[in-house]
Amino acid sequence: MENYVPVFESKIKKLYDKVVKELSIPKKERNKKRLKKMLKEIKGIKKTIRSAKKIKTCPHCGYPLWDEESLSYMDSDLLRS
Repeated sequence: MENYVPVFESKIKKLYDKVVKELSIPKKERNKKRLKKMLKEIKGIKKTIRSAKKIKTCPHCGYPLWDEESLSYMDSDLLRS
């Protein structure tokens, strides 16, 4: 599971950009169902990443599996619901 963390992170980043784009549209014209679906998907992926993050290094060689600094957008207050 931990091998897919970068894939999940890129998916979250793309979804986050889509949410920001959708929020830039006037409130009456927003697709509320799509917005809720994207936020729910982001929340689920973040939960999956957190569970995979419990293992921080490779069990065989001890090399770090990902860079901690690249996840600064994960703690954003905008995505917490």
